[in-house]
Amino acid sequence: MGLFETIMVNVIFIIFPLVFCLLYQSYNQTLDKEKGDLFLDFALITSFYLILRFGLKISVQPPILLFHIPLILAYLKNRKANIILLSVCIILFYSDYIKIPWLFLLIEYAIYYGIYKWWIYKKWNIQGLIDVLLLGKCIGITVAIWLPSTLLKVSILDYFIIIFSFVVITKFTIYLFERAEEVLSLRLKLKQFEKEKKLRESLFKITHEIKNPIAVCKGYLDMFDVNNIEHSRKYVPILKDEIARVLILLEDFLSIHKIKIEKDIMDVNLLLESIYQNFIPILEDRNIKATFDIREDEIYMIGDYNRLSQVLINIIKNSIEAIPKENSGYINVTLEEYPNNLKIVVQDNGKGMSKEELTKIKEPFFTTKQKGTGLGVYLSDEIIKEHGGTIEYQSEEGKGTTVIITFPRKQSEFE
Repeated sequence: MGLFETIMVNVIFIIFPLVFCLLYQSYNQTLDKEKGDLFLDFALITSFYLILRFGLKISVQPPILLFHIPLILAYLKNRKANIILLSVCIILFYSDYIKIPWLFLLIEYAIYYGIYKWWIYKKWNIQGLIDVLLLGKCIGITVAIWLPSTLLKVSILDYFIIIFSFVVITKFTIYLFERAEEVLSLRLKLKQFEKEKKLRESLFKITHEIKNPIAVCKGYLDMFDVNNIEHSRKYVPILKDEIARVLILLEDFLSIHKIKIEKDIMDVNLLLESIYQNFIPILEDRNIKATFDIREDEIYMIGDYNRLSQVLINIIKNSIEAIPKENSGYINVTLEEYPNNLKIVVQDNGKGMSKEELTKIKEPFFTTKQKGTGLGVYLSDEIIKEHGGTIEYQSEEGKGTTVIITFPRKQSEFE
């Protein structure tokens, strides 16, 4: 095997454990700094061992300096215990196998450690320390080669190749290691950003959905006359229902990543009637005509009553806000039954949406409102998906919007 191939094989022995260490840290998000540093120590010792165990069998000359690279990386990462351990191992190897006097080696590596401690104490640039250590080691190996007792005898050409390869490979390894650490740090920051993004999305969701029932409560309280018994009978149950819905939404905050869906047999007519009663004062105040397809017979489905109420309230609220106050508006809510599915259709004659807005309507944070959060439709779509259904928007500018919610139905569910 040629000298170049020998050097490349030893570079692999150095880099492979370090790459494995960084990959492990990258994919193990629970690894704290202390455990990460211990894993780095293990990788550096492994690199050193691979060169001693296998690199020396290929050729003695290149590894005599290349196995200093793990030591220099230990200096770079301020791993004191690893510095001492690797220094002792190198001293033992040089004194036993190459017959360099151990006292000379002890003084040399003690000087390196002293320079390191002084450098850290002065808080100088660590890259400067690496350059000093490289220079010191090149001087040290030069002196060792010319010692009469040493078994290390090389030609002038091999000497320059060894020194050159040592400096270049050390710089290259440090460069790769630092770039890999930057990528790792960026990936960890990205993961943290994604977690924070999910948290912010959850906060936006809960804020957006709490605002609706609170706005309803405020509207009724503004109209509420404490001296009017009829108001108490009419408005207090509605206020209690809205407050209960707020409490349910707050429970969702404890489940950040996914909204809970608790399905049970429910009457769709009862759902529509309840929503209609809640919106009567607002519809009258805005002079909007509303027709709700409420039938005498019960129509059952499997679903989460509170969640579906949340969806329909959001859709109807959007319809109300889309109808200009000066226009004579209408909102029609119809119920369509089919053998395999059930559809709730909400239609209004509001300002409608453009084709571009329609394609983005389900995207989180997209909104056409000045003070909207852009999460109402997104959250509604999530809830409907959890019911195995779909929600479809049809709209044209100046002609209104139609929302079609489709639920799958199975007769066996009601038997």
